[in-house]
Amino acid sequence: MMLKIKQIGMLLVTMSAMLVLFAGCGDKDDGGDKESLATLVAETVSSSTTTNKISTQGPSGITFEATIVSQGGDAEWCSFDLNKQVSSAGGNVGDPAYLYLDKNNSDDDRTARIDVTYTNGYSTSLTLTQRAAGFIDYDRSWGEQPEYRSDDAYIYKTYYATFVSNQFFPGGKLRNYSVCYDVDRHISHWVAYPIFKKVYETPVLSRVNDFNYDPNDQLPVIPTRDQQYIGTGGNGRGYGARGYDRGHMLPQASRYNNYEPNRMTYYGTNMMPQNSTFNQNVWATLEGKVRGWGGMGKYDTLYVVTGTHFADSKTISNANGPIAVPSHCWKVLLRQRGDLNKQISECTADELKAIGFLFTNEYHDPATTFPRDGVCSVKEIEELTGFKFFRNLDPAEADAVKSQKNPADWEGL
Repeated sequence: MMLKIKQIGMLLVTMSAMLVLFAGCGDKDDGGDKESLATLVAETVSSSTTTNKISTQGPSGITFEATIVSQGGDAEWCSFDLNKQVSSAGGNVGDPAYLYLDKNNSDDDRTARIDVTYTNGYSTSLTLTQRAAGFIDYDRSWGEQPEYRSDDAYIYKTYYATFVSNQFFPGGKLRNYSVCYDVDRHISHWVAYPIFKKVYETPVLSRVNDFNYDPNDQLPVIPTRDQQYIGTGGNGRGYGARGYDRGHMLPQASRYNNYEPNRMTYYGTNMMPQNSTFNQNVWATLEGKVRGWGGMGKYDTLYVVTGTHFADSKTISNANGPIAVPSHCWKVLLRQRGDLNKQISECTADELKAIGFLFTNEYHDPATTFPRDGVCSVKEIEELTGFKFFRNLDPAEADAVKSQKNPADWEGL
């Protein structure tokens, strides 16, 4: 009897060892040794943040379900769907789960609890906090910033990047550009950015040429499925073959200072379909002049907003949904006269100069079309698009500044 028990014990030990061995091999072969984890990109967001993301990771072959189990506040404000209230979402582990938030206009912070469970038994509870109204998400010194216009399809985002220091400035983590991105049209209405002396345009690297998605490692999240599918390579990702270039709204040549800010200019959120001849000739010439105007003087910041207008419903097909083709492309510019070293909000109308440029997004004869042909006022672009530009101007001075359109103020124009 004792011998039989010993034999059974040895058999169980052997079987256990074999099970551990096979289980270990199986996990390693299919990614089973990967730690199960679910996290929010940001646990605390500003009152104006309208998107977030749950990142999931773990062994391959399992699925997850995320459920919003409670929402603090007077109404439901957090959802897994942009257009309606959806309290749960699921998928394969490794896929993200996007959250859509209403802006918080109340005087109190609010929280949502989200439970995440995996089919392998892992579970966690996440808490998302959205700050009370009044959180300042822009700086008064950002002279390029337009006013934000409320729309469920719009996501406002500022990209930050590390710039290399030089003799003109200390470098470090700075704003690169801001966007008003339309998830329905799959294109930005505007991209706003500063240019100044030998900082952003100093060439210390070759062009990156890496068309791709915004990886969403900065908030707010712009879901990948709502971005342009225009990655480097074939498979229909670009739209050049249709007569359109992937036109940078912030030119990559204006961000040669370092790899990171240059690479960001290739995000789909910075792209617009532009008629190839137009983009490569008069528009490219205008971009070069803008860089020149941004490198003049000692206190020389030039504030630029580049954007789109849609007078019709023309689109081009894309794997993530149709991309709206702008009927017009425009730029508005603002800068100080001379070397005042003042913030835009502190300047009077006669201390500032502004101008706009507007072109139809179609063929323009390279031999006969020049940037001067598109001159208009900032105010005219406002009337056309419905957006209000340079929101940090003194309100008493803004109308006079934005009514200017004097080519003689802009060297070489």
